[in-house]
Amino acid sequence: MIKFPFSGQQFLTRQHFATTLLLGLSLTPLTLSAAIEEVVTTASPLAKNGDTLSQPAAVLSSDELRRKAASTLGETLNDQPGMSSASFGPGVGAPVIRGQSANRVKVMQNQLGTMDAASASPDHANSVEPLLAERIEVLRGPATLRFGNDAIGGVVNVIDNRIPNARINGIEGAIEARYQSVNEQKVAVGMLEGGSDQIAWHLDGVLRDSQNVEIPGYAHAEESHESPDMEEDEHKGLIENTDAQAESFSAGASWFNDSGFIGLSISQLNNNYGIPPGGHEHDDADPDPDHEEEAFVRIDLEQTRYDLKGEQNGLAPWIEKLSYRLAYNDYEHTELEGHEAGTKFQNRAWEGRAEVIHTDSEDQRGAFGIQAGIRDFAAIGEEAFIPRSDIDNLGFFALEEFNRANWVFELGARAEYNAIAPDEQSKRSFNTYSLSGAAHWHITDAQHLTFSLARAQRAPSVEELFSLGAHLAEQNYVVGNNDLKPETSINTEIGYHYEGPVHLELNVFNNAIDNFIYKANTGLMIDELPVYAYDQEAATFYGAEIQLTLPLNNQWQVQAFADAVRAKLDSGGDVPRITPPRAGIGVNYQDDQWQLDLRATAVSEQKHPGEGEFAVDSHNRIDMSASRNVNVGEQDVLLFIKGNNLTNAEIRNASSFLRAYAPEPGRSVELGARLSF
Repeated sequence: MIKFPFSGQQFLTRQHFATTLLLGLSLTPLTLSAAIEEVVTTASPLAKNGDTLSQPAAVLSSDELRRKAASTLGETLNDQPGMSSASFGPGVGAPVIRGQSANRVKVMQNQLGTMDAASASPDHANSVEPLLAERIEVLRGPATLRFGNDAIGGVVNVIDNRIPNARINGIEGAIEARYQSVNEQKVAVGMLEGGSDQIAWHLDGVLRDSQNVEIPGYAHAEESHESPDMEEDEHKGLIENTDAQAESFSAGASWFNDSGFIGLSISQLNNNYGIPPGGHEHDDADPDPDHEEEAFVRIDLEQTRYDLKGEQNGLAPWIEKLSYRLAYNDYEHTELEGHEAGTKFQNRAWEGRAEVIHTDSEDQRGAFGIQAGIRDFAAIGEEAFIPRSDIDNLGFFALEEFNRANWVFELGARAEYNAIAPDEQSKRSFNTYSLSGAAHWHITDAQHLTFSLARAQRAPSVEELFSLGAHLAEQNYVVGNNDLKPETSINTEIGYHYEGPVHLELNVFNNAIDNFIYKANTGLMIDELPVYAYDQEAATFYGAEIQLTLPLNNQWQVQAFADAVRAKLDSGGDVPRITPPRAGIGVNYQDDQWQLDLRATAVSEQKHPGEGEFAVDSHNRIDMSASRNVNVGEQDVLLFIKGNNLTNAEIRNASSFLRAYAPEPGRSVELGARLSF
C-alpha cells in the first residue's frame, strides 16, 4: 500500500496506482497545435533559452553533438563546464555534475528516467545511446523541483525523435559509420523517418563492436611505476577484458490532427561489455592464465522500453500547454563471472509525468504537474547484495515566474513521497520537500546577473539502505545503512553572463548538504575484498565554472575555460572520488564547409582523494576534431575526424572506482562519415 502523508489522503494499491496513471495519461484529450519548438526544456518548462535561464545549462546538438558523441554518456559530456565522467572501463561512463553522480544526477530519456540499474553501482552502464540523440541537455545544480528525488545534483536529458512531435512530409534519414583506433571500435548508425499530414513515423538503430582498449604503460598504477623497462610484458599497453558489443533499435509513430498529437514507441537495447580486472587478478602467486580468464567479469544487458508522449493546448483560456509522458521499462542484466552467470539485476518500472503550463498575464506565467513511478527492483543470485524491493514515488510540483521591468523572479515548490519495501525487511518511507527561488537581472541587453537559492531533499536509495554482500564486478564488499535519513541540500549560486565583443559566462556555487550519503572505504577486508560502507554526515560542495570566448574574426575564435569543485565533510575529511580542478584553452575555426577544433586541458593532481582512496596525478591532454560538409549529388555528407589524448598521456580518472587499475584510453584517432538525405 502507498500512503501520502503530506496530502492527508487515502491509500492506493500499487496495481490501482499503475492502472490509474496509465489511463489518466493516455485518455487525455487531443487539442494541441502540432509543432511547438523545444528550447532547453530540461531546465525550464517555460521554453527558455540558455541566456534567460535561472540555472546554468548546456546543450549539445547538430554537428557539435555528432563530433562529440561517444559510446558512453559520460565521455560525450566530459569536456562540458562542471562535468566529468565516472568511468569504470570504456564500457561505462556515468555523467558527473559538480562532483555528484549516481543517485544525485538524473539521466533521462525524453524527460523520463532511464529506469535502468546505473545508479545501483558504478559498473552499471546507462541504457541510453548518445549516437541516436538529436540533442543532449544538461542542467547543473539541483533540479529536484521539477524532476524529483534523484535530480538533487543535476539532470542530463537525452532527447531523440523516436516519437515525432512535428509533422514530417516525405521521407528523410541518415546513415553514419565510425572507426576508432584505440580499441578498433566499429560503429554503424541509421535513422529513417517519414510521414504525411496525419502520421509521422521514425526508425533508428546502432551497431557497435570494440576490442580491448589500448593505453600508455600498464593498467595497474603500481606496475606503471615499478616496471618501466618491461617492454614485452603482456599486461602493458592495454586493459584486458574491455571489449564490448552493443546494438540498439527503436521504432515510433505519432498521430496528428488540427489540434494535437499523440505518439508511441518501442525500443530494444542489448549491451555486452567487460569490466577491467582488479589488482587481485594479476597476483604473482597465481600465474595460471586459465584461472585469470575465469576471473573476468562481464555485463550482459537487455532492455525493452515502451513510451507514450503527447502535448496539447486549448483546454482553457489560461492553459498554454499540457504535456504528458508515460514509459514502461523491462530491464535486466547479468554479471557473468568467466563462463558462469553470477548476479542478475532486474528492474520492471513505470514512470509518468503530466505538466500544465499556464499564462495568467503578460507578466506572470508558470507550470504545475505530477510525477509518479513504481519499480520492482531485484538482484538475484548467490552473490546478490541488494534485496528484491518494491519502490514507489509520487511528487507534485509548481513553478511561477514574474516579470518586473528588468527583473525576472521565479518561485517553485515540490512535495514528494518515496517508499522502499524490501523482501524480509522493514519498509522505509520518506517525505521530502524542495523549495527554490531565483532572480534574473537584465543589467543591459548584453549582460545579466542570476541569483538562485534552493532547498532540495533526496531520500536514500535501495542500495544505500539495504546493500550487504560482495559485488565482484565492483571488486568490493558493500554494506548499506538502514538508519539513513534524507539528505537536505541548501544551494546558493550567482551567475554572470556577458555577450558583447567577447562572450563570458561565470558561475559560482555553494552547496551545503546535511546528512550527505557517501560510500566510504572502511579499511577492512572481507573475503579478500575491501569493505565499502554507506555513511552520512554534513558535507559542503563549492566551486566555480568560467568560459571566455574571444572572436578573432568571422571564422576564428579562442576560448579559455576552467572549472573546480571542492567537497569536504564537515568532520574534516574529504568526500571521495571528486574531480580535481582543470583549466584549458581552445581554438576554433568555422566556415560554410569546414569546422576545426583544437583543445588543450590541464587537470590538477587530486590532493583530496578521501580517506583510504587512491590519489591520482595531474595530467595534460590535447584533443582535436575536424569536419567538412560536402555535397554528393543532392545529398549532404559530413566527414569528420577526432583525435583524443594526442600526446598519449597516462590519465587516471579521479572519479573512477577503478582508477588504480584502469587508466583512460591512450592516443586515439576516430574517423567517420554521415550521409543525410
